Amino acid sequence: MMKNILILASLLLLTSCLDISAVMLYGGPGEYNFTNASLDSIDHVDESKIHRLQTFSDQDTIEILYVGDYSQIESDTIILYLHGNVPSMDGYWTTVAHIANIGEQHRYGVMMYDYRGYGKSTGTSTDETSLASDYESVVSWLKDQGLDRDRLIVFANSIGSLTAGSAAAGGSLIPIEKLIMETPQSSSAIIMQNSTGLSLPSSMLTNFEFDLSVDMSNYPGELLWMHGVLDATAPFNDAASAMRSHEGSYFEEATYPSAGHALRWEIGNEEWDRVLLNFILK
Repeated sequence: MMKNILILASLLLLTSCLDISAVMLYGGPGEYNFTNASLDSIDHVDESKIHRLQTFSDQDTIEILYVGDYSQIESDTIILYLHGNVPSMDGYWTTVAHIANIGEQHRYGVMMYDYRGYGKSTGTSTDETSLASDYESVVSWLKDQGLDRDRLIVFANSIGSLTAGSAAAGGSLIPIEKLIMETPQSSSAIIMQNSTGLSLPSSMLTNFEFDLSVDMSNYPGELLWMHGVLDATAPFNDAASAMRSHEGSYFEEATYPSAGHALRWEIGNEEWDRVLLNFILK
């Protein structure tokens, strides 16, 4: 018993010297290569519709990618893509270009941005508060361009669920009526345990607070959840419990017994596109 107490005390002492939020959030410097050169030919976009933009979150600069004609945001449907936990949004360029061609080329405008401390966005992402502020700065920009709630679709991948969950539950300047959650992380405790290997409550190590089940129970709109049962990064059972707490206007789940976290690549574009487009057009 004493040995276990000493081990726990040592772990707490060690983690008190670490920035646990930095361990959980993998942002880092990154270059941007948003061109057709890195895409399969079927995902090529009109390069005149690739735009690099900036907005500000508190005192930090947020880097934005928009694929589409941003002079038509006041009339187009926009898919706001919240990327997963990689150093920069460059790692999701192939996905965003693919989404820009879903159904037909440039059927929808697609926006993605780097959270603070990711890619070329300045500052540091510290917790759900800083992530929410970054989201609000981007949505504020979209609102200023004329976007309204019936033409906004929020699409969150993996750790993007941290931002999307609280936004959907009422924390969005433009209320979310259509939400896609792909392989979502379910709680700060699960993220912390996967990132550090420590099976301890996240509250013992960080002020980072996130519980998707609470957010989804408070989200009134339409929800599509996509997940692989073999996902070891965002455990399926935890995500299932969180997502099925949704009691909004419509809920659809697409789960795949043989797939893991890299869902699109594992189930194939045809199935991925079919599920997404059916939900978007519903």
